[in-house]
Amino acid sequence: MTTRASRYQFRNHITQLHPLQDILDPITRAELRRIGITAGQHALDVGAGAGSIAACLCDLVGPAGKVTAVDIDTSLLNPTGILDVYQRDLRTQPLPVSTGSVDVAVARCVLEHLPNRHALLQQMITTLRPGGWLVLGEIVYAPVIAHGPRTADSDLVVHVVHGILDVLSANGVDLHWGDKTPAILTTNGLEQVRTRWTAETWTGGSPGCRLLADNARQLHHKLLHEGLTHADLDHFAVLMTDPAVLVRGYQFASTTARKPAAAILTGQPPEQPRDHRTTAIEAPSPRPNPNRGTRFPEPSTPATAAVRMAPRPAPRAGR
Repeated sequence: MTTRASRYQFRNHITQLHPLQDILDPITRAELRRIGITAGQHALDVGAGAGSIAACLCDLVGPAGKVTAVDIDTSLLNPTGILDVYQRDLRTQPLPVSTGSVDVAVARCVLEHLPNRHALLQQMITTLRPGGWLVLGEIVYAPVIAHGPRTADSDLVVHVVHGILDVLSANGVDLHWGDKTPAILTTNGLEQVRTRWTAETWTGGSPGCRLLADNARQLHHKLLHEGLTHADLDHFAVLMTDPAVLVRGYQFASTTARKPAAAILTGQPPEQPRDHRTTAIEAPSPRPNPNRGTRFPEPSTPATAAVRMAPRPAPRAGR
């Protein structure tokens, strides 16, 4: 028996965290500037990783403010006069801040990985002062599109990236959590809920392709059960360094929401809608569809032509 979401699927290593920062920091920083963090405020960074957003928050709140950074692995975080660092396993331990003490709470690529995501989100809401902000972000499922030097290369990239998504989903990661977040926040009384979905092309050698290569490396043994071989994964690593390779990167859902100034919230843990017909945001499937991969048209294909479907090998018997 497998315990779903028994642990975070990726380790806090610079090969994972630095590409993520390169890709996502511009999005998160723009959201933080937009909501208007001011000097002297208290910010909370949940799942602070290598600390780039915690550092940004320190700059925004200044010497009169405070930033509380929390992660299960704090080896890359260094406390300062502004920054307090706490090691916490958020599956079982509460956030180290008091109720109504935080002006902005940030969590990026964290909640979708945790089995208690609903309860943790409720904790974050509870920590906010009236008028405080949530800034959330998650990788969400989207079809994979790729182009490589050969058709077989394109198909392999699609297969591996879909395999990564399949493995994450099978281990309890909710790849539709970022899509469901706006409805959950609205249901729980937050205001000014706004979500932006972002995806872009990643080229071999770019931070995005380095991230894909590291994800495949960390999940290597599990990907062998997705119809891939050691040779396939070795070749994928090479393709991720090839500037002739293009792949549609992970889609990122960035959500901001504000606690009402006169906070009257439901007081109940946020719950996923029971029937998908009750919300247009509810995802149609709990897992990615491994057969929806496509690759970019060949250069000779007219720009208006539909992308070609990339077939995926059938999974091994017994899955």
